Amino acid sequence: MYMTTRIRNHVFFLLGIALFSVSNAQDEAIPAVSHAPLQAMQRLSSLAGAWEMTVFTTADEGVTWNSGPAQVVDLRFAHKGFMLEEIPAALDGPGFHMRSYLTYDQYRKVYRKAALDDVWGVLDLYEGNFEDDRLVLTNLESGTFFPVADGKWRGFRLTLELKEDKRWTWIDKTDDEGASWQPAFKVEYKRIKSDA
Repeated sequence: MYMTTRIRNHVFFLLGIALFSVSNAQDEAIPAVSHAPLQAMQRLSSLAGAWEMTVFTTADEGVTWNSGPAQVVDLRFAHKGFMLEEIPAALDGPGFHMRSYLTYDQYRKVYRKAALDDVWGVLDLYEGNFEDDRLVLTNLESGTFFPVADGKWRGFRLTLELKEDKRWTWIDKTDDEGASWQPAFKVEYKRIKSDA
């Protein structure tokens, strides 16, 4: 009887040490310096999942819109949750395809998005922050503009809605370094599957 009680107490003691070690290991797995960027990225959690995406273009500053073919994109957290990547399901299909990577810079307190298309091949860099319940990013700081007629360079502003099942991203253009903005594209996302 004494031996059974002693063994049982020893087992409980070892189990307690093991649970304490696992708990401490989980706490140590996320360094304190990682908390702020991970918390900022969690604000974007509603974006994770598979979406049907349709891009609309306008040639008359938003009076009329033309839609391109719908395509499926997957938005998922990567790099231990520090990055939200958007990858088209079919990179070789018709239309325009874009990969993008969204992160948070805790030292400068800005979100950054790197976007690479399969037409111009420019790695476009955006940064910005939340305005109300939307994430607004521009490429004004990076200067990754696109040349347009008459020697002008075009910049863009992205405004992302953070809605659960259907959302929009509006893309406005500027040819005067942000002094004025006009509609250029809008992107409709319809959820197919959630990562939650």
